[in-house]
Amino acid sequence: MSNYDSEILSLLPVEGPDVEGRTIAQLLERAAAKGLPFTYRRAMHRALLALHDQGLVSFEVGPGRTFYWKKKPGASGLAANARAIMRPDEALALQLLERFAYNQMPALLAGDLKALFDVAGEVLARIPASAPRHYSKWLWKVAVEPGNFTLRHPQIVRDAFAAVSQALLMEHEVEIHYRYRTDDPSKAGNEAIRVVQPLGLVEVGGVGYLVAATKDRANPVMYRLDRMVTATVLDPFAYPETFSIESYIKRQRNFDFFPEGMIWLSLRFRGMAGDHLIESPMSEDQQVKRHGDVLEVNGTVMASKRLRWWVRSFGANVEVVAPEALRQEFVEEARALYAQYADTAAKPDGAHRVRRAPQAGRR
Repeated sequence: MSNYDSEILSLLPVEGPDVEGRTIAQLLERAAAKGLPFTYRRAMHRALLALHDQGLVSFEVGPGRTFYWKKKPGASGLAANARAIMRPDEALALQLLERFAYNQMPALLAGDLKALFDVAGEVLARIPASAPRHYSKWLWKVAVEPGNFTLRHPQIVRDAFAAVSQALLMEHEVEIHYRYRTDDPSKAGNEAIRVVQPLGLVEVGGVGYLVAATKDRANPVMYRLDRMVTATVLDPFAYPETFSIESYIKRQRNFDFFPEGMIWLSLRFRGMAGDHLIESPMSEDQQVKRHGDVLEVNGTVMASKRLRWWVRSFGANVEVVAPEALRQEFVEEARALYAQYADTAAKPDGAHRVRRAPQAGRR
């Protein structure tokens, strides 16, 4: 871009529904007010055509062959310069970021980067057909798959998320219209208006949370983002200097859900159910011993609801050895499970096979 291109772009309205462009006469008038050296229509017209060739501006032809000029979203700032200097490998990195992380970004950042992502797509599209296809093919050689059973989480209201993100960034209070969980969405009394002081945003297993302080509670509270109907930014507040979102997550372990303190956990895995822990240990002090087809794993972990969910996911392939209190919990659960399935267990072999869903392409 030339020295004055960014100034010209600042004179133009952004493309959008019902947005009227500006004529060269209007632009010259505004340029004169800013002291720009554009006194002739031809000079301004040449500058606009150059920006049009770079994909930064557009025009519409009105009555009398009058041109009405607008700038494209993201034409000002980093995205505008990136069109000329972005390398294919940089464009590819941005395309991968958009593909795998765009939905996890705060709304304000995602909106600002959208223009940059679009530029990256344009750069890759401009690679000549005669050039090697390494860059264009690479994007479809990489994938990310969640390691657990995937649920269909409720959608987050974008406007509410944008307001919460802005309030967190600017350290303002925010009023949220919050819908509490209930088996009956039409049930009266399951919604409330809350004024909170946002402290941090956290995503856990695909679910987003706002960690916020409230005037009626001593400790921060977690609010699910998908339960926010609306959000309104209010007045500034003094962000607590002693609060750390990293400490809240990693040291206080609040997202372990009802943390109870550290324990020495001893588990016995059968078959290959626990072999992944050899490479991905459950704790820094983990100890592993193998006895035939049994893998014994020991280590210091946080006792919590999340720990219990994880242990349960192995079913009969894991045995809780210690601590004794946790072992007794699982003993009681095993008895309850047996009672729940006792009538099925008593049926002849083969009478209770799982009926599989039909596969696509088969009848």
